[in-house]
Amino acid sequence: MVEINGRRVMQGLGLRVITGLGLAVAALLLVLFAPAWLLALLVAGLAGLGMREYLRLSCPELVGPRGWLLWLLAAAIPTAGLLGAGALAGALLLGLVLAAFLAMTGGGAVDAIQRRALNLGWGLAYCSGLLSCYLLLANLDQGRVLILYGVASVVAADTGAYFAGNLAGKHRLAPTLSPGKTWEGVIGGLIFTAVIGGLFAFLFLPDTRVLVGAGLSLALGAISVVGDLLESTLKRAVGAKDSGTLLPGHGGLLDRLDGIIAAAPLLLLAREIWWA
Repeated sequence: MVEINGRRVMQGLGLRVITGLGLAVAALLLVLFAPAWLLALLVAGLAGLGMREYLRLSCPELVGPRGWLLWLLAAAIPTAGLLGAGALAGALLLGLVLAAFLAMTGGGAVDAIQRRALNLGWGLAYCSGLLSCYLLLANLDQGRVLILYGVASVVAADTGAYFAGNLAGKHRLAPTLSPGKTWEGVIGGLIFTAVIGGLFAFLFLPDTRVLVGAGLSLALGAISVVGDLLESTLKRAVGAKDSGTLLPGHGGLLDRLDGIIAAAPLLLLAREIWWA
């Protein structure tokens, strides 16, 4: 029986690694070589799919035409980023107004309408607004290298937390939301991402001090933990294990992008402070 369980664990881990490596290679090629319009389509697709999963968790009653409209709206907002940050901000604000209209015309009690409006507004800001920061960043000088730096920082924090938590985890971080996360795991993840961030800066950001690279990577890793807990909150509220089934071995899109999405605005802000 132990052997069977061990075999199942290894099979699940193998599928997870294969999917992860495939996504990593595809993301690397797209970030480095794809033209701006293709990146915009990619971000639009991710935003639309992310919104679909988000609605499944937060507003499952929104099916039919309203659900489709919200997916399309979430996907359309990032494409405005091709015209600049101002156009993206305007599209996002317009989207929030339209989302509020859809929430208010959905029927139900006043408190249910208010909750739906807040859920839809945050969903658009989360899936479209935050994710679009990467599209804005890609159009800036040195932006594509910084995207890779940011993603590497979040992945390193997640990987370090996984191993540190399994080896030394004792004190739970948020037992109600994510019983598997521990303070020891988070600390281990932050130490590992600081090392990776400093090494990345040394190798690929010659105009950046190693300590700056390590410090920003640590901050990105810390905020990615918030993104992970936020998504866990959505899942726990409806009793879901994963946000979806899109990625074999990983669950849904939001299960993999939660930390990366949360880190996006900080990375864009850092670009304007240190690399402008």
